[in-house]
Amino acid sequence: MNHSTLRQVVKVVLRETQEGPVTQDALKKALTVTNEAFNQAIEGLEEERLITLSGENVELSLEQRLNLAVKAIELGTDFKLVSDSLGWLEFEELVAHVFEVNGYEVSRRFRFQAEGRRWEIDVLATRYPYIVCAECKHWTKGMGNSTARNIVEIHKEKTEVFSRHVGELAKRIKVHRWRDAVIVPITLTLSPTKMSIYRRMPSLNILVLPSFLEEFQGQLERMIYHRVDLPEYKPKPTQTRLR
Repeated sequence: MNHSTLRQVVKVVLRETQEGPVTQDALKKALTVTNEAFNQAIEGLEEERLITLSGENVELSLEQRLNLAVKAIELGTDFKLVSDSLGWLEFEELVAHVFEVNGYEVSRRFRFQAEGRRWEIDVLATRYPYIVCAECKHWTKGMGNSTARNIVEIHKEKTEVFSRHVGELAKRIKVHRWRDAVIVPITLTLSPTKMSIYRRMPSLNILVLPSFLEEFQGQLERMIYHRVDLPEYKPKPTQTRLR
């Protein structure tokens, strides 16, 4: 299979399935490749489990769309084009899904007000004693440019503010029964680099997030984190009803 042809097919499949399943005929009309090349590419993608064929339709689950996006990047497709095809909320939802299947409680787009400003954390994931503050930047190429580094600095500040006020927010994120917490900021991207660290904050390719969470405790000393004590939980006394 010609590298350029496969890249073209992957790019079009990703773009055309944003709204749901699409017919193979519709994909062919959007391409300038032969039927033989198209069929070969589609069969190869199905074998890799990057797409699902249902009759004449091509369908992709959320996980398949992310994996296909990474495939597109590996084939040399422009990052911005891939991110535009993937969709912002799709990426955040997949990040949330990975945390949930690894035993974390998740708050999506968690907003809070503190120190005279409103703040938002893309994905807030909790599993005692960890509170992971994840910034999802699916267009990022890594830590090699000033834009990416500025994102890290802003996220670092946001997490520091959150850590100073987590006691006030504990009930909202359902950690009010915890004695203490370790707050960890990370950024998640589609960068081909599995992990890079800038200012002790890891930037992870989303596909390595599951293995990263498995080894989380061992990674901690390399990373920036905030260890905080939480206010003692005092449940309201139950009232005895007289009969």
